[in-house]
Amino acid sequence: MTLRYVVALGLIALLSIVSHLVLTETLKANEGSAAIINMSGRQRMLSQRIRGLADDLHSGKEVAREPLITSMNQFRQTHERLAALADAKGTIAERRLYEVYYGNAEIDRLMTRFLAAGERIAARKVAPARLTDAEDSQDLQVLSDLARGPLLSGLEDVVSIHQSVSEARSQRMVRVQWGILLIVLVTLAVEACFIFRPMVRAISGYVGLLLNQADHDYLTGLLNRRAFTVRAEAEIQRSRRYARPVSVVLVDVDHFKRVNDSLGHLAGDTVLVTLSRTMEAQARREDVIARLGGEEFAILLPETGLAEACEMAERLRQAVAAEPILAGEEPRQITISAGVAEIDLDGARPYVSAMSNADKMLYRAKDAGRDTVRPKPASARAMRVVS
Repeated sequence: MTLRYVVALGLIALLSIVSHLVLTETLKANEGSAAIINMSGRQRMLSQRIRGLADDLHSGKEVAREPLITSMNQFRQTHERLAALADAKGTIAERRLYEVYYGNAEIDRLMTRFLAAGERIAARKVAPARLTDAEDSQDLQVLSDLARGPLLSGLEDVVSIHQSVSEARSQRMVRVQWGILLIVLVTLAVEACFIFRPMVRAISGYVGLLLNQADHDYLTGLLNRRAFTVRAEAEIQRSRRYARPVSVVLVDVDHFKRVNDSLGHLAGDTVLVTLSRTMEAQARREDVIARLGGEEFAILLPETGLAEACEMAERLRQAVAAEPILAGEEPRQITISAGVAEIDLDGARPYVSAMSNADKMLYRAKDAGRDTVRPKPASARAMRVVS
């Protein structure tokens, strides 16, 4: 059970780690895709900026030279990075990029022409005599035509492809995440059915066993003294609420020490177990029976006054005396003595007082020669009539 529990926790931990790694990779991939999309979009902006700065420089604005050179460098570096990405032809998206850069769209060639024209313009010295130079006009026309036409269209295609790649990657990662979540849920369901459920049942069984052992005598299975006291206090409160009588009977096995000394403790245990079964047979369903310790037993009788309790105790005494118990190698006659007391529901400590009175009656029964009940049933009935 412990091994299966550890394996289950390990599997959940492993799935959690895998999910974390997938999520991390998803975030990294999205960040990379966002950066590539940003670079692709920036190329479109730079192409327009280069064309505008080239016009300014051609018109005699020398201040446009440095920004033009800077923009050209940025454009070239970004183009080299994007072209390197397009060189891979593994996936469909990568093949589309390759086609845009090196196929019919010829983005790589157009960008090379665009950069060459811009560099020539940036390299020429501006002078009034050359403001209408044919070469400058031709390079400006190249920049203008490419920036507004096929180059701009091609860069838009590049941005679109990178966006589709990013979306496809995100969708793939989402499916992976959902797959991992499904696996985790299925794993939890399997573990709940085949690991945790049996474990909970076993633990519940152990707890129930411990609680039963805490409340019951290990030999006879009857309630022990602590559990009997709790049940008796609860019954007293109920009887007080409804003004119903309740009595207690203390039972002791006569000369039990002789049984242990002459026949051994196993024979003594047999006597106690047999006596407990006889008491259960004679008692009602609502009566509470307990082994207080040693050879002493107690019976709580709800809805029962003193006379009825004495009669019940007398029937129990006769049943025990009538059935010899096989203790040792041959049957042995066993007798009991019993003391009975009705619980005074109006007293300060009704349970303690009743147990004390029943104990006094038990000693009277022993002093009277044992194998008897005190008070006697007849005298208890007379007390009821008088009262």
